[in-house]
Amino acid sequence: MNQKVDLVTLKSPPPARYRKFYGSLKKVFETNLMTGSIVRSDHMRMNYGAVISCINLVPKVLTASKYAVIDINALSSTFMHLPKYAVVDFRTPLSYELSWFGHNILSSFAGLMEKELRNVKVVFAANELMANYCIECGARKVYVLPNYPTTSFHPTVKADQWKVSHGITQSEPLVLFTGGDKIREVYGIDMLLESWKIAEDSSDKGKLVILGDECLNYIRRKINSLEIKRFLLTGRVSTGDVANWVNSADLCLAPRTPGFSSAYYNSRDSTKISEYATLGKPVLASLYAPSDQYVLVDPNPKDFAEGILKGLDGKIHPSKPHFWEENEPLLFQALKDFWSE
Repeated sequence: MNQKVDLVTLKSPPPARYRKFYGSLKKVFETNLMTGSIVRSDHMRMNYGAVISCINLVPKVLTASKYAVIDINALSSTFMHLPKYAVVDFRTPLSYELSWFGHNILSSFAGLMEKELRNVKVVFAANELMANYCIECGARKVYVLPNYPTTSFHPTVKADQWKVSHGITQSEPLVLFTGGDKIREVYGIDMLLESWKIAEDSSDKGKLVILGDECLNYIRRKINSLEIKRFLLTGRVSTGDVANWVNSADLCLAPRTPGFSSAYYNSRDSTKISEYATLGKPVLASLYAPSDQYVLVDPNPKDFAEGILKGLDGKIHPSKPHFWEENEPLLFQALKDFWSE
């Protein structure tokens, strides 16, 4: 099928989901990746980059080709009037998240964008929970395309060698948390550190490793105030090194900030959890919807610490690996059926 397709998203560089979309679509279609700007934008904090991205995307969308796959967050650049042959990808419940961060006016605007799904013939969603939300908004047909990592996500260094190269003995259990944007607001770093302090005082085994450079100074101050001893802060790491860290871990953590709703999130939309699962690691989670990919505990330091100790004792079963390429048959067929109508 010699079809030209525009893949539209606000962020530049594009989010991981859209890099995977692009890699898949270009196998079958002539794909044009359209982004808002070269300015890094953090939508949840609504910095000037997000505004610039939205403005810069407007002329691109207006001159888009006949067929398009468009990020729900970029829908504002179409003035909420979707082209007839557009497919919308729903990767996050933006109206809810903006409300959580106190952006009530922007949340209302995002809610209007989401209501436009009633005019969309085909929607892709990151998990079944978001798919149901899209249907409630009026979407006619929704396909679930989980945020699994691609098969290229694999370690390049053996686990024992990786540990030794970072000053960790081979026999020392490694407890891993992959950080990222909004580590305090969404990903529960305060609860995680308080939980680790309880676990550290209760057991003489295990080292906590936190990946990423988000809020490092805050994390260091928190670690010092709690007098945590067994930890390693890596700072920013490459995607390849994320795989090496996950491969070396004995237990992986996926907490969310107490108060954040679990209504729309599970192992299928979470890139973090899917990367843990891809390498068959046991996962301890909090404030996600139920899944057989992790053990869920209540969002408080005591229960999360007990979960950590359970994981260190080998009492959390490994997750089942899944890969993005599993989505491709459904993705290709859905687009071909839709565009052949």
